[in-house]
Amino acid sequence: MTTDEQQPRSPQARLRELLAIPERLRTDAQWDEIIEIEISQGPKKPSGNASKPMSQSPSRQPDRKPSPLGKHMRKRRT
Repeated sequence: MTTDEQQPRSPQARLRELLAIPERLRTDAQWDEIIEIEISQGPKKPSGNASKPMSQSPSRQPDRKPSPLGKHMRKRRT
């Protein structure tokens, strides 16, 4: 074993190593590892009531249904 294999690598360092491999040469296992690291390093979900649901947002406008004969749907007069 080399000294690199004995020391644990940070996920960011491992991700850089994997991304240095050209896409067409990556194995399925390498792709899986990339995805796993990206998910684990991604943004964390807020827990519980940390944010309001969109339905309670004061800036939300009511849903409007488009008119069936809107500007883009008008018949041309001939």
